Amino acid sequence: MLAWIGTICGILGSILVAANSGLQFVGYCFFLIGAVSCVIVSIKRKDKAGVTLWAFFTIVNLWGIVNYA
Repeated sequence: MLAWIGTICGILGSILVAANSGLQFVGYCFFLIGAVSCVIVSIKRKDKAGVTLWAFFTIVNLWGIVNYA
C-alpha cells in the first residue's frame, strides 16, 4: 500500500509542477510524500540502490520546497 501512495503522490507532484498552474508548492509537497514513502518501502525491501535514490530525491524535494517558499 505504501508503494502505491508513493507512486500516486509522485505522479500528482509531477503533474502539478509541470502544469505551471501556480500549484508548484503543493506539487513539491506531493513529491516529498512520494519520495519518503518510497524510502520506507526500499528500506523494508533492503534495496540499497532504492534507498539511495529516494533519499536523494527526498533531499532535492526539500530543497525545492525551501527555494519555492
